[in-house]
Amino acid sequence: EIHIAAFGDDNIAEEHLCRELPVYGMDDLIKFSKNNNINSAICAIGNNQIRSEKYNYMSSKGFDMLSIIHPKAMIDTKVSYGKNVIIEMGTAIHTNSTIGNNVFLGGDALIGHHNLIGNHVLIGGNVSLGGSVKIEDFVSIGVGASVKPGVKIGKGATIGVGAAVIKDVDAFTTVVGVPARPINLK
Repeated sequence: EIHIAAFGDDNIAEEHLCRELPVYGMDDLIKFSKNNNINSAICAIGNNQIRSEKYNYMSSKGFDMLSIIHPKAMIDTKVSYGKNVIIEMGTAIHTNSTIGNNVFLGGDALIGHHNLIGNHVLIGGNVSLGGSVKIEDFVSIGVGASVKPGVKIGKGATIGVGAAVIKDVDAFTTVVGVPARPINLK
């Protein structure tokens, strides 16, 4: 149902061109879209902050920010999600979970029941969230990490690859290891 007409990239390089589809900087992408009556977009950038900026910019220009779900993802009953949510192949989201806007869920992620995922979040592939986990805005969770049921992950926190999170994580804290412990990045 979705036809890709062009890509946007602020760092256009010759070797980065996508086959026969045009690649534009942001201003030229907006002009191209308006000239071709395109009013829908998807923003798929791994960095939460940059994805947030582009999502907000495209939204402010009147684009309908689409969510895309791989046909081999499993979405249970009473699941809600916002705009520009990307759910990759094999991901399972269980009942009564809520996902905010501008969220990327990597392949084969397991989102347990009654989870609350904020805006501008990145959850890597093979991540496992127990039930009733609360993830605030701008959180990044690395590939293969696991989060115990009932845990809260504060705004802007980073969970390292393969970490086992067994207790709450404070805002803007990076945790790694098994069990996950804060590290000092200074």
